[in-house]
Amino acid sequence: MKIGSRLFDLFSQEQTSVREEDYEKPKRSRVGKLALAISILGVAAALFHIYALGIRATSVILLRNIHLLCGFVLIPLLYPASKKQVDRVRFIDYLLIAIGVSISIYVMLQDEDFFLRAGVAPTKGDLVFGSLAILLILIITKRVIGWPLVVVTLFFLVYAKFAIYFPGMFVGKSHSLTNIISYVFNIEGIYGIPIGVSSTYVLLFILFGVFLKQSGAGEFYTDFAYSIAGRTRGGPAKVAVISSALFGTISGSGIANVVTTGSITIPLMKKTGFKGYYAGAVEAVASTGGQIMPPVMGAGAFLMAEIIGVPYTKIMIAAALPALLYFVSIYYVVDLQAARRGLQGLRPSELPSLKKVLSREGHLVIPLLILIYILLTGATPIKAAFYSILATILVSALKKETRMGIRKIFSSLEDGVLGCLEVIAACGCAGIIMALVALTGIGLKLSALIVQISGSNLFIALLLTAAVVIVLSMGLPTTACYIVSATIMAPGLTKMGITPIQAHLFIFYYACLSGITPPVALVAYPAGAIAKASPVTVSITAFRLGIVGFLVPFMFIYSPNLLLIGNVGQVVIAAITSLIGAYFISVASEGWFGGPVHALSRLLVLAGGIFMLIPGVKTDAIGAAMVIVAAIVEKLIREKARTSG
Repeated sequence: MKIGSRLFDLFSQEQTSVREEDYEKPKRSRVGKLALAISILGVAAALFHIYALGIRATSVILLRNIHLLCGFVLIPLLYPASKKQVDRVRFIDYLLIAIGVSISIYVMLQDEDFFLRAGVAPTKGDLVFGSLAILLILIITKRVIGWPLVVVTLFFLVYAKFAIYFPGMFVGKSHSLTNIISYVFNIEGIYGIPIGVSSTYVLLFILFGVFLKQSGAGEFYTDFAYSIAGRTRGGPAKVAVISSALFGTISGSGIANVVTTGSITIPLMKKTGFKGYYAGAVEAVASTGGQIMPPVMGAGAFLMAEIIGVPYTKIMIAAALPALLYFVSIYYVVDLQAARRGLQGLRPSELPSLKKVLSREGHLVIPLLILIYILLTGATPIKAAFYSILATILVSALKKETRMGIRKIFSSLEDGVLGCLEVIAACGCAGIIMALVALTGIGLKLSALIVQISGSNLFIALLLTAAVVIVLSMGLPTTACYIVSATIMAPGLTKMGITPIQAHLFIFYYACLSGITPPVALVAYPAGAIAKASPVTVSITAFRLGIVGFLVPFMFIYSPNLLLIGNVGQVVIAAITSLIGAYFISVASEGWFGGPVHALSRLLVLAGGIFMLIPGVKTDAIGAAMVIVAAIVEKLIREKARTSG
């Protein structure tokens, strides 16, 4: 029997019905003909992408056009304009679909002149269908994501048209509607890099993740985590960390991680003594790390590789140590909290045998190993994802319990495309924004403003950048937040002497961490619902637990060693001292080290941990000295307390 079902039987009163869909926009009930139509469209779209990317290459514009068409058709069918319209598909939905199909047909019928004349000599057809495309993208984005990204996109459209009326350094040339539409409706705008990445890397990796989950890999990760950490103190919380880290290797969604692993780990954390809000926070902060966990990071990581022009493998390798620091620090905090509260793990009888888990489900890790191997050989992520999908189907067939039949394969194809709809909408808007930023030059002005406000001080510039990203992330999904922030802020950071990969990873990390950043902290809501705790309390606690994650981006800006850049000796020393530093930061966070830690000692340990997190002989020495001083202070305080008691 699977550990998930056994533990659910043990603690049935804590079960919840929380699902990932509960934290998305309202969807129509898929029944009857509607369900059949969506399934057929989803499977057909997935097969087309797999064929075009892995079997016989097609033209770039055709692939991107069909990919965007998936959003034009499926979003009106699945996402109503309001909760009052969830009962059936309305006339307006069919009208939107018809407009989307007509736009795609128009683009399909054009030759290369369509892109050569963009911004120079557009035809009436270009302007009509370009206007419709912009309007339709805004409508479907509002439906699947909400107003914030639409408002940001509208701001850039208004700026392009009325820049002459803006104040100070933002005053610029006002462009005609003809120029704006033509510039946006082309290969540099709507059909540009964002939708290109979504139609290739993102869709294939989402498909890979869905196939792996359908094969039972998600259960394997949970079972494996329970078998190795379930019996240790605070075991279920450590399982949450380990399983979320493992699940994060195939999922780039914090909410997906919470509802998949949290529905089991959170009730068990509560049963073993953790408070509800703390259990929810542990799962939220661990699940958020899935977006920064190689080899399959969030969609923004693939966009990053395209924007800065480096192989995705380089991004993946650079992100490895920061991701490790993130998860190890959470593990430290959980262990210290369990020690502080005297919490025990689960009984051996409640846990699966590691030997049996590996024997029954261990083969499901093979596709992930194949993915990593192909990526490290220098092959494209597209090739790696394609062969890993095939490997998942074949490997799952090795055991009857995990074998994927036709029904599961078709379901995976459909779910993969449907899981990409939010990214399609976000990338459509991102394409509009990137085109307008290039047309107006506002990105350079904003970058110059950051440099000016910071007085060319890199640290202040980083603080400003982090603040802007966090504010934008309150309303934008991670992918959109990263694209908008990187387009505006990254040039300014690179002008101050840091490399593009450092600048973009810095922005990407804060966009990802928005899931646990108050006051919005979207990942805290499903975690709070499962834990039956206030999402605000969950988000504040998660923010504290994930403090190392907020510090690490600053550290790898000043020391590329944390991005595995430099000689082997430097990287190894940086990794060791950073892990030690993360531990002491965790001690300061929990206020426990074999007993309660005095406030003064906590401050010293926190400072020492931060210094050790910064690679370098001097900073390591300072950090170690501060920790030693803290230990002496703590010893004196405890001795004084004993003698006075």
